[in-house]
Amino acid sequence: MRHVVSVGLSYFGVAAPWGLQYGELRVADVLQNLRIYAVVILVNGAVFVEWALYNQVMFGNRNRRRRSEPITPAEMAVFFELTPDQVTACQAERRNVMVHDEVGHLTGCDAFKKRETAAGT
Repeated sequence: MRHVVSVGLSYFGVAAPWGLQYGELRVADVLQNLRIYAVVILVNGAVFVEWALYNQVMFGNRNRRRRSEPITPAEMAVFFELTPDQVTACQAERRNVMVHDEVGHLTGCDAFKKRETAAGT
């Protein structure tokens, strides 16, 4: 590319200290540069084709980017040992303070207290 830039600058009267000048331009030099560019393009193309084939062999026909199935409140209730109503109450709150015991089980939640207070009133 330095030859292209230097020829372009010298065409407009700016002498570039590197590369060819417009008056020195020879067809053989241009063809040599084009050959080098062609080889670079072919090598890059071969690398990308090999990479694509490798990925197809290793990961082809596998749908690895699909969404997981949504978890229902009933499934969460079983996992956290709660009732589905308690899970729904927790999800409805904008901010929750949850209290856990030493083992990690949920022992208290603000949403439960609000629900109990609303039911008792």
